[in-house]
Amino acid sequence: MPSLVRWHKELGPEVLSIVTVFSYTASAPDKAKSFIRKNKVTFPLLADGNGNQTRHGVLTYPSAFFLDSQGKVLWQGILPRDRSDPGSNRQWLDDLLRRAGVEPPPPPIHWLEFDKGLDESQWTWGNRLLFVEAEGCTQSQRIHKLLSEDEEIKKLVDGFIRVKIDGRSQLEIAKKYGAAWPGDLVIIDPDDKVLFRYWDDFKDVAALKRALRVHTDD
Repeated sequence: MPSLVRWHKELGPEVLSIVTVFSYTASAPDKAKSFIRKNKVTFPLLADGNGNQTRHGVLTYPSAFFLDSQGKVLWQGILPRDRSDPGSNRQWLDDLLRRAGVEPPPPPIHWLEFDKGLDESQWTWGNRLLFVEAEGCTQSQRIHKLLSEDEEIKKLVDGFIRVKIDGRSQLEIAKKYGAAWPGDLVIIDPDDKVLFRYWDDFKDVAALKRALRVHTDD
């Protein structure tokens, strides 16, 4: 379910329409309401008793069907499970969309919270890319634009454990790594040593790319 919620947010109904059908909600609506609250579901959720199971020959739960715009079933089965990387099964969905004649938009960069990123770095011994961001900050907006629009940087960023903090509420973390407040990119190794700060070479995109190439884990 986390994948469905994320895909609905990333792609929108113009690209992918998602409908969830529950066989038990007609007799137990409280279960559906609890499910919606827990998973923050924003797409339609329908109750169908056992009719959906009979109609589509559903043998196990949860089952999923991918239909094109003409209603043709292109895939059915159990959705890939979410892994530690939220984007790990997005490629699977993109392939299905292309089979349906729809070119999917590029997936957004997924960022971890600071503590989760630190844990993953210690576990995998990978370098972190720390984005110090603050709402309304011009420098943060420049960095976000760079990360989302420069194709080479987007690929290089995939080689890092990507972490984002709020430059205002998590100012102590920014200070710890000597990051500019707000709006900076910092590369940190598993020993917590700073390898590169974008602010030191402010607006030098070539320097940022060199640092990403040198310190990527790919």
